[in-house]
Amino acid sequence: MKTVRPKLRHLLALLCLACSTSAFSKCLESGVQLQILGSGGPGDSGGRASSGYLLWVDGVSRIMVDAGSGTKDQFHRAGANSDDIDLVALSHLHPDHSAELPAIFWPAGGSFLISGPTGSDAFPSIERFLELLMGADGAYAVLAPRMNLQVTAVDVNARQATQIWGEENILVNASAVPHGNVPTLAYKFEFAHTSIAFASDQNGSDPAFIDFVRGVDYLVIHLTGTEDATGVIAQLHAKPSVWGDMAASADVGQVIVSHISATTPAMLEESLAIIRGHYAGPIVIGEDLMCIEL
Repeated sequence: MKTVRPKLRHLLALLCLACSTSAFSKCLESGVQLQILGSGGPGDSGGRASSGYLLWVDGVSRIMVDAGSGTKDQFHRAGANSDDIDLVALSHLHPDHSAELPAIFWPAGGSFLISGPTGSDAFPSIERFLELLMGADGAYAVLAPRMNLQVTAVDVNARQATQIWGEENILVNASAVPHGNVPTLAYKFEFAHTSIAFASDQNGSDPAFIDFVRGVDYLVIHLTGTEDATGVIAQLHAKPSVWGDMAASADVGQVIVSHISATTPAMLEESLAIIRGHYAGPIVIGEDLMCIEL
């Protein structure tokens, strides 16, 4: 499995945790890279933007995963182009994962495949969400004539993974994960020579997720809950020990930590130490605009 100098990046992440900006890391013009647009959680995250990611393929920003608060500016700072985006994969419809979608699409619009979860009593389906947001009678109706959307809704009640997209040595599958009463998806992207999965927000209670990500080269985890979390946070988010156990059980090559809610280096280091006690592989601490070669 591949490594990317985790000790160095861990040190840089700790030094920059309280900073308002992160070191920009430009992606390469060949190969596959993950660029983190936002590495923060829903609350105060030490200046980090909320969740959002780009997958670059041969210098082109082909895929976007989530579009949380603050990712619009990061999208442009990264040099991404909405015209190049083939797939927008939304994990769920909390604002810290979806709020900046209209801002990224504005003003150019375009043609996109958008995937997301089916709905529930508490949340609309991805189709209804986009209609309410950017439909002819939506909040941002001005975008409606500029958008050509193909929408794929993934049934969160399905017990098997759903294929979202397959093209040019890229295969994308999605699988439901437990995140309280919030319909939520994890995504797995398989390229010719590498693979990466996004665990999304989840409490780690469904062992089917381990099978879904088994053997991937990279696993992006969302570290919001601390080991002593209780109540709603514990119902929604996996504890560090659970993340470590899942990564070890799935035999993933490397863990990338994102969706970080810790506001001090000490809080983050405590959770990372627990993960390391359960998972022996390399760990990279995500930073906004960090680009990781896959």
